[in-house]
Amino acid sequence: MRLAMVSIVPAGDLVLPVSEAVVLDTIWAAVLPEDGVEHLSVRVLQCEIVVGVFAVTVDAERLRTVAIDLVSRAAEMSPLLRGGIVGRYRDVANLIL
Repeated sequence: MRLAMVSIVPAGDLVLPVSEAVVLDTIWAAVLPEDGVEHLSVRVLQCEIVVGVFAVTVDAERLRTVAIDLVSRAAEMSPLLRGGIVGRYRDVANLIL
């Protein structure tokens, strides 16, 4: 399993803090079957929302693309996250489970 982490930083209408549970539900609503997402995590900090995207894939570049596209899609479709800027991608990590 691999983990990719993507941050959403406030801009426009997005004001932190927001509920981690609500953000998690919002991200799950944007997941497509072809994304291959197994698990998500959300951490709301004072200056950013960090989304962890866990997937079973051998291709780190594919997971990077999926994670950024997923979080961007969620930010675009959700009034809660609208105005957030998806950025500060963090490297894919291999997890042994």
